[in-house]
Amino acid sequence: MAVSDFSHEMPLKRAGLTELLVARILGMVMAGNLKPGDQLPAERKLAETFNVSRPTLREALRALAVLGVIEVRHGGGVFVSQLEAADLLAPLTFFLTLRATEVEKLYEARSLIEGQIAALAAERGDEAAFDELATLVERQAGAKDDPATYRDLDTAFHRRLGELGGNEFLARAAQSLNVLGQEFRKIASETANVISTSIDDHKAIVAALRAHNATAARAAMVTHMEHVLQSTQASVRAKQ
Repeated sequence: MAVSDFSHEMPLKRAGLTELLVARILGMVMAGNLKPGDQLPAERKLAETFNVSRPTLREALRALAVLGVIEVRHGGGVFVSQLEAADLLAPLTFFLTLRATEVEKLYEARSLIEGQIAALAAERGDEAAFDELATLVERQAGAKDDPATYRDLDTAFHRRLGELGGNEFLARAAQSLNVLGQEFRKIASETANVISTSIDDHKAIVAALRAHNATAARAAMVTHMEHVLQSTQASVRAKQ
């Protein structure tokens, strides 16, 4: 991977930087944007690209090295490992072996988990919380021409919905699956009509939540996941 390719990466937010950086690099590996044997840019360049301190970067690289994702060659730089399954820790294999053929399974899982979260949120949320979600949707509509900002707002919408569901285990699972799909969705979210469809889906979810209709909320989320799957699969096929 060329050093210039990293210039398109968005700087990371301040909270949980190490975890976010590890997730970002894992996402690049699983999507094939970083391939076995690729050399990562120099430490200073990486730190500047992701807008993190060098100690934070080193901590993230150390974690990735322990997991076997990267190899640090003293005096020779940092390289993506060959990613042989036998050499990786079992919990990480799931993240690294996700390929285009498994995207459907990913969204099947997201539909089940986020559908239940939406149903719980319909039962447990209040008008003030639903207003927060509606405001996020309005901000999404204002970011149709800024895909990177839209993706941040989309993540915020699903994270807040997870909180409203009142089950931190489901919320964490949903967040992890969201991270898994991020690299695959980047191309899809560059298309204006894809963003518009997602915004309409989000509006339908909020409407079901306001009605405190758990069945409708689950159905609206499942429909949303089906739309996201379709656009993601289309972008993957176009990239092949």
